[in-house]
Amino acid sequence: MNRSPFPARPSPFSRALSAACLAVAATAGLGSPILAQKDGKGARVAIERRAAIASDASIRIAGAISSIRIIGWDRDSLVLTGTMPQGWRFDGGVAASSVTGPGRGAKFFIEAPSEVIPTGATVELRVPTRARVWAKSGSADIEVTGVAGGLDLNLVGGSVTVYSTPRELNVESMDGAVHVLAGAAWLRVKTATGDIDVRGGSEDIGLSTVSGTIRLGAGRYERGKFETVTGDVVYQGDIGYRGSIDLTTHSGRVELQLSTKQLDLEVDAATVTGSIENALTKSRPIPGREGRGMELGFGSGSGNTHVLIRSFKGNITLKPR
Repeated sequence: MNRSPFPARPSPFSRALSAACLAVAATAGLGSPILAQKDGKGARVAIERRAAIASDASIRIAGAISSIRIIGWDRDSLVLTGTMPQGWRFDGGVAASSVTGPGRGAKFFIEAPSEVIPTGATVELRVPTRARVWAKSGSADIEVTGVAGGLDLNLVGGSVTVYSTPRELNVESMDGAVHVLAGAAWLRVKTATGDIDVRGGSEDIGLSTVSGTIRLGAGRYERGKFETVTGDVVYQGDIGYRGSIDLTTHSGRVELQLSTKQLDLEVDAATVTGSIENALTKSRPIPGREGRGMELGFGSGSGNTHVLIRSFKGNITLKPR
């Protein structure tokens, strides 16, 4: 795996749930929990910022936001519009450049008072296509289109849907589902209970969840590591030549669907207390070491492409696509 282009984060999968809990605590400091408004008026005010900005600028937005729509466009300018409940604080802007020209960074923050309101702020953020965007909220629906730079998205509940193909994509979510519909060159997603659905392929991908389901759809994946504790893993993509795919779960089901045209393939699968079914080739599983569990290994061609499957309690199924 390549080194992450984003700031270093705790990487071992065993710490995923702890990281998610820390995210909850951090978000609580942003005032994002949604409670009942005492006066019941629910009045909202408009928010807006417009500024010239570098085409590869870094942009941050955080706070009590329930809906974030991020749109990449072919302009060296930033436009933020939306609404928030009356009495909330909106702050931030584009940082001044050290030389003549547009700013290279921007930061925005929306803060709720101690007595917060049922619906948080709603924001639409338009940025240059090559920009890098960092967004964080509590329970929010985040939708991204047209961004080809970098994305770092962090939330507790809600959902993330990425329609564009960013160069780098990092998502951390506790309960929110994550949908990546066009892939990314470098892609990392981590959840606690949220499902992860990825399509479009990736050169370097890592997905992990505690109890959510991981599903890999159409696309070519070169190097990938996919981990769950109790969630299922369903792989329906292609594997790049000389690629390497690792599917690991404790008690979840693993289903590998490959094209019959997938050549130069070497598969190594094992489960301790589960079963293995192979409809992909004529190879049959055998008892595992010391008579425990089941193992399956086979290869075709020169075996340059590798698939490793490991499960403790889960069943493993291989089938043609």
